[in-house]
Order: sequence, then structure tokens, then C-alpha cells
Amino acid sequence: MPSRRGEPPEPLPGITDSHAHTWSREFTEDRGAVLDRAWAAGLTRIVDVGVDLRTSLLCHEYAAVDRRFVAVGGIHPHEAKHLGRDRASFQALIEGGGFAAIGEIGLDFHYTLSPPEEQRAAFAWQLDLALATGLPVMIHAREADEECFNTLQNWAHRASSAFEAGRPVGMMHCFSGNLELAQRYVDIGFVISVPGTVTFKGNERGQAVARSIPLASMLVETDCPYLTPAPHRGLRNEPAYVVETARFVAALRDVSPEAVAQATSATAARFFGFERAAETA
Repeated sequence: MPSRRGEPPEPLPGITDSHAHTWSREFTEDRGAVLDRAWAAGLTRIVDVGVDLRTSLLCHEYAAVDRRFVAVGGIHPHEAKHLGRDRASFQALIEGGGFAAIGEIGLDFHYTLSPPEEQRAAFAWQLDLALATGLPVMIHAREADEECFNTLQNWAHRASSAFEAGRPVGMMHCFSGNLELAQRYVDIGFVISVPGTVTFKGNERGQAVARSIPLASMLVETDCPYLTPAPHRGLRNEPAYVVETARFVAALRDVSPEAVAQATSATAARFFGFERAAETA
């Protein structure tokens, strides 16, 4: 039965939210209840993603106390201007272990909250850090499609020999490009993460990507508290709502929601390096 706006989704066991920000201030008052709804909706993993030194440390702390959390740490392009201040501490944090990927990193030329040259420098440095630590990368790209692809194509060539066979080298977070670009990323060893915006009316480009790329190259994510899928659009997003995105993708592909949950969770396991079995802390 389809969910109604604001109601908990029908559970979809075994699903992974491959990109969340549960450290966000939007969850300060009720984070425990948000997580209870996530586990009740069938989630077995939440990938919590940092955007700077402080939030990367929070993700590390969450994963250390609850094995259902996976930590990803990175300096977001918006925060690139602070790299000089935080570089040594961030490097020490990543090299200390406990992270499954470096992200979200990349380029954002829409807001340019950090100057483009500082974004490029932070991006390049973190790509080198990923190679040095053997971690895959989680990429944010906005209004920088070709530059980002060219940078990552060169990096992926270097990275391919550092990763075990079958493990993706990178993830395109909240992918908003076209199908041709998505296929180019798949060809260089990346996976494509489908956000809740795929459910929006008129998002034909996103729906073409979700319908057509190999299911084995797909993840699903919330990017909570942002980008809430239908039928909850306009409300705060939360991890439980990844179920709505998976069900929508299943309808696009004419497969069962369980097939999408199983395939995307298996891809997440390969990418982040965790076992798919549901575990409790």
C-alpha cells in the first residue's frame, strides 16, 4: 500500500541508506525517534557522511558505538576554504581508521561558497589521500559535470590497481546528470546513487538514469535532511524514506522493491566494505 504524506513507509527489509547526515541540527531534538523509524522501516545500514572536520568526527563516533552506522569523512567543496586550517587534523582522523570512504568531496560551482581554485585544491588533495589510505571516494558534483568527470577519470585509472577486483572506486552522490554521463561513470568503476528527487514529477532525466543503468551499479540514498521523496516532499527527510525511493525505482524498472533493496544493499556492501547481514549494536 502506498504511503501517505508524513506516515511511516511500509517496511522494506534489508535496505541501506547510502548517504545521510543524521548529525544535522534538524535531528537534534528527535534523532533517537528518527533512527527507531529507520530500523522499523527495514534499514540495516545508514551511511553517515561528514562535510568538514567536526561532522566527520561525529560520523566516526556514531559508527564506533553502533555497527549499523557506516562512517564517511570528507571536506565538502563548500568547506574547502577551511582546508588549510583543518588539513593536518583531518588527515590524522582519516588515517586513524574507522572510515569506509572519503566524502563528500568534489566541486560545486552553483553556490561557490568556497572559491573554485580552493575547491579544486581540496578535491585533488583528498583524492590523493584516498589513494594513500585505500579508500573509495564519494563525490558531490554540481554545475561541474565535465570538469569533475575528467578529474575522476584520471584518478580512477590510478586507483584501479589499488582496489580489489569488483570493488567500485567511487560513488556519485545524489546524481543529477544525464544517462550518458552516468554510463561514463559506470565505465570507469563508479556507482550511481539515486536520491529522492527521482520521485519528483517532471524529473525525466533522473528517472531515465534510475530506469536504465545496471542495477548492480546503483545505490539509493536520502541525503537527509534534504531532498525528501514523494509523497513526503516538503517535510524533513529522514533515513526511513529511502524506502520510498527504492519502491519508486522498482516501479520504473518493473521489478520488485525487494529486488531493488537487495541489489542496492549488495552494491553498498561492495563499495563500503561491509557485510549485508542485519546487525544490532
